[in-house]
Amino acid sequence: MLSSTSLIKSSWIAVEVGRERAERVLVVETYIAVSPLEPNFDAVQYDKVLACVRRVLAMHSEIDRASILSMHRGSGCTALFRDPSNDMARPAA
Repeated sequence: MLSSTSLIKSSWIAVEVGRERAERVLVVETYIAVSPLEPNFDAVQYDKVLACVRRVLAMHSEIDRASILSMHRGSGCTALFRDPSNDMARPAA
């Protein structure tokens, strides 16, 4: 999967199990932003990753779907998990 580039950090097969069915999910971690809401989103790079994931899914019918995760180093989303009480105790940067 995109072995000649550095867009993909890692990938693995996960299994999502429900009462009615189980699905095999290809989980792909990327080094790029995967949403237009993220800073530095590059549609061209994302399309490369997406095409590669689609190719893998087409070759492996036993995989039901894929999930692409961003390992992009932006701090916007992680800020949602900060404890506001701890932020007040910290000096401003």
